[in-house]
Amino acid sequence: MSDILNAELAALLDKRALVGISYYDINGDPLQQRMLAGTVVRVTAKDGITLRQSNKDEFTIPSSTAPWFIAPAGNYKTGDGEAVNNPDYLVTWDVHRCQDMDKPEGEHQWWEWVANTTPPSVG
Repeated sequence: MSDILNAELAALLDKRALVGISYYDINGDPLQQRMLAGTVVRVTAKDGITLRQSNKDEFTIPSSTAPWFIAPAGNYKTGDGEAVNNPDYLVTWDVHRCQDMDKPEGEHQWWEWVANTTPPSVG
């Protein structure tokens, strides 16, 4: 049995996406923003959507199509300044810290991924 969640997710395979991720602390204050680009190489219900960057590094985001929007044609840049020409999709996620940072060394911090379902504005 395939581990692919549904046809909508399966259609993302081999598509290029520009992914914006904003991180927030437990109070909702911004911590950091990242802009990554990659090609979808795996999609599973369990593990999420995995994209491979041009440097061959991979990153995985949750397996929801809610924050995926067709990208307007154009030239974009990642946070590292890499040019991304005409990606297929623009994707944005907010990631919120759910527990205080006062954890003993080595203990896991919890984060909640929240899909941005409003199409990103470009321009």
